[in-house]
Amino acid sequence: MSTTTEMAFDDFIAALPAERQLLARQTWQLVRQAVPAGYTEHIGPKYLEFRAGKDMYVGLANQKSYLSLHLVPMYLMPELQEQLAAAAPKLKMGKGCVNFSKMEELPLGALTELIAATSPADYAARLQAVRTASRKKG
Repeated sequence: MSTTTEMAFDDFIAALPAERQLLARQTWQLVRQAVPAGYTEHIGPKYLEFRAGKDMYVGLANQKSYLSLHLVPMYLMPELQEQLAAAAPKLKMGKGCVNFSKMEELPLGALTELIAATSPADYAARLQAVRTASRKKG
């Protein structure tokens, strides 16, 4: 895992509301431990993220009243979203993100499995396939 930063991780955390700093730090530590080798960590003013090339794989963002964990594989592979929903039926989810304000809301085991499930090469291939299919439709 390599890191490219526009800002320091600690600066990103310090810019969050005080009540979300520990939650963001713990969540990102979970992501760091689970993400497969080969993704690159990027730290910017709006997101913490891991990328395959220039494409986001997983990201963490601060919203108005919660944190949002963006899980792009879940958007590309709906079966992953279904698995996560089965593990935590009350989880606040969008098509590719999980919104939360407490660590207890997260199904840690299921999230770890989802994040660890796709190598950078497989992820890039899946993204390319989706992009190619959407161009053919248009």
